[in-house]
Amino acid sequence: MDTIERITKDREETKKIMSDTTYIEWLIQFTQDKESFYDNTWSYSPEKISESDKENVEKLGLFYEGITDYSNKNNIDPTPCDDGNYYKVKLNDFRFEIGIVAGQGVLFFFRKSSQEDDKEFIDFNDILIGKKQDDARLKSLEDLITICYETGINIAAIEEAANNKIKDIKSQEEAKANAKPKTLVRTNKNG
Repeated sequence: MDTIERITKDREETKKIMSDTTYIEWLIQFTQDKESFYDNTWSYSPEKISESDKENVEKLGLFYEGITDYSNKNNIDPTPCDDGNYYKVKLNDFRFEIGIVAGQGVLFFFRKSSQEDDKEFIDFNDILIGKKQDDARLKSLEDLITICYETGINIAAIEEAANNKIKDIKSQEEAKANAKPKTLVRTNKNG
């Protein structure tokens, strides 16, 4: 199988994993006696799990990619960890973390979570229905504007400050985009 065929097949499998609860239901069943695992946990002892479990373990990276895709579309940042990051996901009462670590290679991991603050979890049911999430960072900006107004700053001043900041950021971005890379110029000492 060439690279394009593999990528196409992986994308199709990711869509399938993200289209229903079958994969998470497998995770629930598979981890009844496990708190966590990496996608390479059984690489050197494949006889310790069934062939179907092995196939599903190997799909952990595709599941992570599906969660990442949803998160990117909804401005949800992953939680950083040593050499990687993870997302907190839930389906009903089942809460877990799905993540990636990179070192000499890339590994994907699953870890059950006992944390119960629903605000910190991506609800898999939202993924299934394609629910667009509110961007908490934009909500914070809106709240700050409201506070400024309620404390007596007039609308025109708030608007001017916001526009000036946006112009400043755009100017900085343009300067970065137009910056020429520095080159080393050698001169000939002999002549």
